[in-house]
Amino acid sequence: MNAFPKPVIDAMADRAMRLHHMLWHTTRDSWADLTPEEKEVFSHHGWVPPRPSLGPTPATGPRPVEFDNGSGEDFLYMHREMIAEVNAILAEVGDPQHPHVQGWVTIPAPDDPEYPVPPAYELPGSPGGTQSLLNVKSQAEYDRIHALETQVTDPAVLRQVTLGRLGAFVEFYIHNALHMRWSAQMPEYRPDGDEFNVDPQWDDSAYNWLGDTYSSHVHPLFWKLHGWVDARIDDWMAANDLQGQVPWSFDPPWSGPEGHHDHGRHAVAHLALRAVPGSTEADALQSRLSAMEATVEDLKRAGVREPARFPIHYGEL
Repeated sequence: MNAFPKPVIDAMADRAMRLHHMLWHTTRDSWADLTPEEKEVFSHHGWVPPRPSLGPTPATGPRPVEFDNGSGEDFLYMHREMIAEVNAILAEVGDPQHPHVQGWVTIPAPDDPEYPVPPAYELPGSPGGTQSLLNVKSQAEYDRIHALETQVTDPAVLRQVTLGRLGAFVEFYIHNALHMRWSAQMPEYRPDGDEFNVDPQWDDSAYNWLGDTYSSHVHPLFWKLHGWVDARIDDWMAANDLQGQVPWSFDPPWSGPEGHHDHGRHAVAHLALRAVPGSTEADALQSRLSAMEATVEDLKRAGVREPARFPIHYGEL
């Protein structure tokens, strides 16, 4: 696997890009479990997900996935925006090994020589997390994921589901497992469940752990995984005899606060990929960074904790 060109890695490792990716996932995953006071903190800074991705924690069992509120479209749209911005820079860089984001055609099997699954490892202080890693890296888990891949690429199935339901299912039943399946042991990990520990030590481009929303998008395999996810939109369109623009149910779907997106453009990614010292892009990126750092500080003061990262759900579409 060849590393992505340095301009892309540096932009994805930018603190503003890291904070945006973390906050976007955090607010939509945690919203239903927040107190009114905690919601007010997010609201004050514009981080209000119009369509939360998970329901409130039940008395028993995992939190329910919101299949029918359109949050799955938000998931597909936001990451498609990211891919578009990266593709634009790759076209400018002209690296023949990376002309554009190329996702997996199919999810790699355990014996795939190009994309071997990293061995299981221990997550410090988390016996449950360590056991989950053992499970997600197993042959049995590949068999489960492969069976679901067959479902979400079957035109007959895709004609029976909305794009939002497809996106929500892919996110929580396949995508999250892929993040953890291909995650590798790191020297250190940003504290899990902490009150938004975003010390600048975690901004180094070497911190690209696939198991953390603050860092996963820095890893080259993120783009193989999300290229595969993005292709599910095209499959759904083809199965439903649709051409041209994706018929999103919202104008546009949600990819962050006002100013963080612009109808088909992920503004933070766009700026991070183009910011050079003294440029207008650098000034605009700094403004967004300052706003997100203020958000994080207020969340810390309120005692808000990050939700579980990449929770894996089980079932069929």
